[in-house]
Amino acid sequence: MPRVTGEMKAEFAVRSGLTQLVSKYQISPLKIAKTFRYENKTLDPDMPPMDQIGVYMMDCSPGLMSGDHYEIDMRLQEGARVFLTNQSFTKVHPSLLDEEASQRQVLYLAAESMLEYVPEPLMLYKEANLTAEMEVHLGSGSIFIFTDVLCPGRTQRGEVFQYTCYKNKVKVWYDNELIYYQNQKIEPNTMELSLPGCWEVQSHLGNLYVFSDRLKQKHLEEILTKLELLKDVEVRVGASLTYKYGLIVSIMGKHAWELQHALTAAWHEIRRSLLSLTPLMIGK
Repeated sequence: MPRVTGEMKAEFAVRSGLTQLVSKYQISPLKIAKTFRYENKTLDPDMPPMDQIGVYMMDCSPGLMSGDHYEIDMRLQEGARVFLTNQSFTKVHPSLLDEEASQRQVLYLAAESMLEYVPEPLMLYKEANLTAEMEVHLGSGSIFIFTDVLCPGRTQRGEVFQYTCYKNKVKVWYDNELIYYQNQKIEPNTMELSLPGCWEVQSHLGNLYVFSDRLKQKHLEEILTKLELLKDVEVRVGASLTYKYGLIVSIMGKHAWELQHALTAAWHEIRRSLLSLTPLMIGK
């Protein structure tokens, strides 16, 4: 196992009716900033606002360097509701041939808990080599919403698909059953990414992952209808339900902001249709 150069652990629980950060552990350069609170408005005017705690993760370094390994562990006890994000792009710097950068995230959601995880995009610099892994463990009635955006490099410097390799695994368990497994590997030097059926003229990739035992076909249809109405971005969209309790939306485009705009629209739609909540407006 690679040497840990940054670590973050946090646990959230309901105390006196409110979600609280009850414990945390961090090793520089990773840290958790001071939490803040949301009162989500419901679509039913007779229902009270839904409490949710907001958390910003911080990286005090320039980004992941060659040989760096980050460990992130988030645990939500029963009924806890958390919105999780970070302050800026995750930047991955050039790696030596035998020293890739890596990051492992493990998320535990107990019964009836909710985690909305909306980080800023991932930026792979020229000659960057990153292995990323995410494990999600869901309890009955829990809800996990996650977005990610992959950038091909610093495009204003001409860094388009000049990174060495990007490997990304996502595993999701529901009550100890593996219900989703993604194993992605991109090596620009060995792949014809511009061919039809691959990236073609697009350069950025974004995804929205939703996992809940409440998901139905109608939620997929409503998201697709919402995205079809977008007029101010030029993106390609694909979406489907997974084998069990999951919904994935994939979006390709030429700019990170376009993908973020479309993913935000899809995220807000799933909050409306699945959770009966108004959009969560995040200021950064």
